[in-house]
Amino acid sequence: MVSVVGCADNSPVAAPTSTLPAQQPDGGSTDNPPEVAIPDYETDLDLDKEEKKAVEGALVAFDDFIQAINEAYSGKFEVADEFPKFASGDALKSIQAEAKSVASNEATFKGQIEPLKVEVFEVTRVDETAKSGSVLVNFCVDTSRWTMTPAGQTPTVNPDGKVTMQHTIQLDDESWKVDQQTLWERRC
Repeated sequence: MVSVVGCADNSPVAAPTSTLPAQQPDGGSTDNPPEVAIPDYETDLDLDKEEKKAVEGALVAFDDFIQAINEAYSGKFEVADEFPKFASGDALKSIQAEAKSVASNEATFKGQIEPLKVEVFEVTRVDETAKSGSVLVNFCVDTSRWTMTPAGQTPTVNPDGKVTMQHTIQLDDESWKVDQQTLWERRC
């Protein structure tokens, strides 16, 4: 098992940009793009440079996906408008429907969805130009740390506790997006 933290070169990982003050223009060069936080992950795969780059892009979309869900489900409903930036397909439809049910008071959400362990399971490059591909990410989440309860019902303790979810994150038109999310197994 290989554990990778931050960038492939082990340089320090920047804090999420949403927590940093806006940078002031300094008239300097824009040759160095801002560093983006890559979630810690593990993999048994022997990733080459291009695959590591794909994994990092996919994990940024994955992290944005989880953060936006937590924000939108917790009352910042305008964040749901940004879901298409990092989600597509069945995953997008699912989170849009859930956010709509919370916004319309058809359900309540309490807690935070927090991946406890992230594992890159598979990396697929569909073509040599790297304009399409996919990354399969399995992650452990403790379902007892959050609840989604239909209106008028009492929240119940989730009997599953820690489960492994799988997300398929696809590169489409040079943008990584979570496309599918499924329950992988009822344990971590």
